[in-house]
Amino acid sequence: MEYKLILKAIGLEAERAKVKAWAVGGFARDRFIGKTTKDIDICVEGDTHSLIDFCVKKYGAEAKCFKAFGTARVNLACGLKLDFVRCRAELYPKPAALPKVRPSGLKDDLMRRDFTCNALALSIMPGEFLKEYDLFNSREAISKGYIEVLHDKSFVDDPTRLFRAVRFSARFGWPLGKNTERLFREAVREKRASLLSRQRIVNEFVKILREKCSYKALKLADKYGLLDFVFGNLKYGSKIDTLSTFEEKIALLSLMQGERGADFVSSLLLPKEGTALCFEVLKWREAKAAPAKALSAKAVKIIKLYKPAVEPFKLRPLLLKAEDALALGFKGGEIGSALKKLAKAQYRGKIKNKRAAVSFLKNLK
Repeated sequence: MEYKLILKAIGLEAERAKVKAWAVGGFARDRFIGKTTKDIDICVEGDTHSLIDFCVKKYGAEAKCFKAFGTARVNLACGLKLDFVRCRAELYPKPAALPKVRPSGLKDDLMRRDFTCNALALSIMPGEFLKEYDLFNSREAISKGYIEVLHDKSFVDDPTRLFRAVRFSARFGWPLGKNTERLFREAVREKRASLLSRQRIVNEFVKILREKCSYKALKLADKYGLLDFVFGNLKYGSKIDTLSTFEEKIALLSLMQGERGADFVSSLLLPKEGTALCFEVLKWREAKAAPAKALSAKAVKIIKLYKPAVEPFKLRPLLLKAEDALALGFKGGEIGSALKKLAKAQYRGKIKNKRAAVSFLKNLK
């Protein structure tokens, strides 16, 4: 397989540079359960820059480097995405705070992972290529299928792991381990997630909605009382998994919140381009009138999914425009008022064609 050849070449370069490197996290986990992925995290004991430069020169890769710990995302033409990072240890100065980090070895780097299933490492060094480094019983967690934290303060140090726990549990169909479930419930009871910034909570919620099994993850989060930290009494349903994009899922959820739809969307602090569809469907529902212009195909799709029995005429754009009302003798503010009345009548199914719309406006004169 092509990824093996590339990893072997990087391992040889690591040996020449006198550093050690491992493929860690999701790649190691997925390989163990027979899944393939083109996203590979490479953890390096020592400087990463020689390996990043090697990929750029040998494979013509594009590299986006970050200052902290020689971190870089390297995109290869074959589709592989390699994330290089220097091995490090993390210290949390207080619960839910961003950690302070320092260079360290593989064991400390694996110790900072969220769950044991994500703490498996595979060497890419010559002489031990793809040799497993299982320091935290990762193989057992993966083979038996359960989610387990690495230590009892995991959810205290970083409450975002609460959201990640339900996300991974839903994705793989793995339950929380007994001790992890106990710690999870304890963290929710102590409101650990409330210590996170709003943006960090939203980021984790967005990741859940980007999963194929969003409904199952939301159901788990609801079971443990975690959803209240996102939005109180959040309404959701299994139809969300029939949608493939985050934009559509958020729009459907916004309709499900009823009169609180706009508040829900605003609370997520998302950019305008991410919420345009939400406000399109919310505006249609709140207006209870024919839209001034045609609804987007996505909006119609979401509305029909939310309300399958919606009558087609409620989705049709207004049959007449301002210029039509002007031609019929309406002036100034009369035009807007007349069109609003027409829009409501059309929405209720009383006006079904343009001829009837013209007649309706004439009767208003």
